[in-house]
Amino acid sequence: MRRFTLPLLAVLIAVAADSAHAQEFFVGARGGVNLATSDFDSDVFSEDVGTLTAYHFGLLASVGISRYFSMQTEVWYSRKGFAEGSSGVSLKVNYVEMPLLLVIKLPTRLSPHLYVGPVLALESGCKATTLNEGEVDCEDTEEGPRPRGSDSGVMFGGGVTLPLGPGSLLLDAFFNMGLTNLSETTDYVESVRTRTTYLSAGFLIPFGRSAR
Repeated sequence: MRRFTLPLLAVLIAVAADSAHAQEFFVGARGGVNLATSDFDSDVFSEDVGTLTAYHFGLLASVGISRYFSMQTEVWYSRKGFAEGSSGVSLKVNYVEMPLLLVIKLPTRLSPHLYVGPVLALESGCKATTLNEGEVDCEDTEEGPRPRGSDSGVMFGGGVTLPLGPGSLLLDAFFNMGLTNLSETTDYVESVRTRTTYLSAGFLIPFGRSAR
């Protein structure tokens, strides 16, 4: 047991010592393209639904924990769902998404980084398009899915940080695996779980730095 405890303790001490002089606070904004689809279970529609091209934009804040780690929280306005190609069947759900991400950084010239963490989303609007009803509000459809009002998931991704002027440019890609069954079960739709890829650019500005 001691063989494992001592190295782990050494790592924790090193991280704590490093964090004493590495804490920084950043604020910024980001935006980009969503490639949204869903894990879809229905007796009427195809289970292999297509991709809805949409968007996201919002604000972010990041605080350094150590040279290699930081915590980042973001608030986005984002559209998710799916589109079934030539049939015109689609689901377009607007959300306020709130990821809470651990950032793992490699302090080199390009500063590559990885993200992982949970995300909560609150619905702010929904349109469903079906073969018989056309495009209607989700609460008015009898055939399409009826989202519950919120979504949750696990987000992970990566990117690079580039120095630019007074701040830093972020070039990132994320994948959000939705965990919540969005659909209130109907005679036509059993479950919908979102699967969303984000291609995103952001800009961070240092706001303050702890005493060294």
